Amino acid sequence: MSPYPKSEVPILAFHKVDPAVEWGVTRTTPSQFRRVLAHLKREQYQTVSLERLMQNKSLPQKPVVLTFDDAYEGFCTHALPFLMEFGFSATLFVITGYAGRLNEWDVNLGGLKFKHLSWDRIRELSRIGFEIGSHTVHHPDLTKLDERTLMNELHRSKTDIENRIHKTVRFISFPFGRYDKRVVQACRETGYAAGCAFLSGKGKKDSFVFDRKAYYLIDGIWNLKAKLSSDWTASIERAKLRFINFCSHGTSLVKPPKWDES
Repeated sequence: MSPYPKSEVPILAFHKVDPAVEWGVTRTTPSQFRRVLAHLKREQYQTVSLERLMQNKSLPQKPVVLTFDDAYEGFCTHALPFLMEFGFSATLFVITGYAGRLNEWDVNLGGLKFKHLSWDRIRELSRIGFEIGSHTVHHPDLTKLDERTLMNELHRSKTDIENRIHKTVRFISFPFGRYDKRVVQACRETGYAAGCAFLSGKGKKDSFVFDRKAYYLIDGIWNLKAKLSSDWTASIERAKLRFINFCSHGTSLVKPPKWDES
């Protein structure tokens, strides 16, 4: 059984796993991703779902949660084979308004666009045991929405996924890792059990929120060890991740969401 509480279980976050070259650091190459999994396997980590982590029962000695924001098509092409090779599972957070579509919501530096998983693929991943969560409908900064739009993003994305996979959706990943007390309360009212963010700052931590450490193109095994650690190296890594996450907020300013009429 795991020797530490659920709040200390490392949760890693990935975005694109893709060989295509683009500006930005959120991408991870397939070979890079495989090295991450090989290290976790070598160090005897075992993946658990957020649901199992929430229950905090029968956790393995060295648990880790792997999460993927945005649910890109490259997950099945480039990440899934390695996950299956090492016997790992993961949680995918779906932007429901863009399932099967290109990532028009993103800034797309250099003009390169990536496709999101179709509902058929998402349904199949759920069937074989991957946990599916919400990443809202349009990927907006939830803290900047009025009450009606906020509730629509939370409720509609949740019910859209549930209607497609026929399972209850209990977790949400906040776009850009952004949340506040109002967002947390709205999530509770909508029926979510917990939300995932990126390194909540001092004074912002909430028992509803799981903090994650993102893995980026610029990261190596040293960085991975720091993300999994609680020693002084973890502090250095946290400072770097806070800076990167701060920069990501620019997307919501440069390219605000395009709301559909439904």
